[in-house]
Amino acid sequence: MQAGKTENTTENAAERAYRELRQAVLEGRLPKDRKITETGLAESLGISRTPIREAVKRLLLEGLLERRKGQGIRCALPDAAEIQEVFELRLRLESFAASRAAIRATQDQIDALTQSAETMSRLARTDPANDAVITRIDRENARFHALILEATQSQRLAQLVKFSTDISLVSRTFRRFTAEQRRRSAAHHVEIAAAIAARSPRWAENMMQAHILSAADIFEIPLDGQATARRGEQD
Repeated sequence: MQAGKTENTTENAAERAYRELRQAVLEGRLPKDRKITETGLAESLGISRTPIREAVKRLLLEGLLERRKGQGIRCALPDAAEIQEVFELRLRLESFAASRAAIRATQDQIDALTQSAETMSRLARTDPANDAVITRIDRENARFHALILEATQSQRLAQLVKFSTDISLVSRTFRRFTAEQRRRSAAHHVEIAAAIAARSPRWAENMMQAHILSAADIFEIPLDGQATARRGEQD
């Protein structure tokens, strides 16, 4: 019995280390230009080195950390081609997910989306927004998009979107937004939620495309679907 408890404790520590380290990477709290060490991570997170080591292995596999020859482990920095690929995938997969959610979402899921959009809209009106507010907006943004995937009632689609697009670039997008860009993004969330609540797949799809194109513009990334989405906004 004692051995079982020890094993569970180890698993819990490993999962906690993974969750906290992953969040630190996604929120940009780890230095991008310095080597990351297990000792340093263990000290900063207050977790022993063994679960930290396991967490690092998982994040290396996910591509959130990378091992550079002669430089050790560092936060992964996507190049321009990778950034464009991520936004191209988001444009296609998440717009399809929004249209599917408009058909399949339960009323509880619609209510959750509406509440999330309202929360983000309220946070986006905070001016000036300090780092704590930006972090809350970042997390609410991630929650909103996760709720849409859940509302598709398709585990395969949800996994495909998460595997294809869930990198630190996406989760740190809001740290490059101006106050006006944050308010516009929040307004998109409100309209996407309204489209899903109205059971309008085309409206939901077009608004999600516009939402992602708006984020891509921050990075000055040209996307193939740009013209299509902008026509949709005018319909």
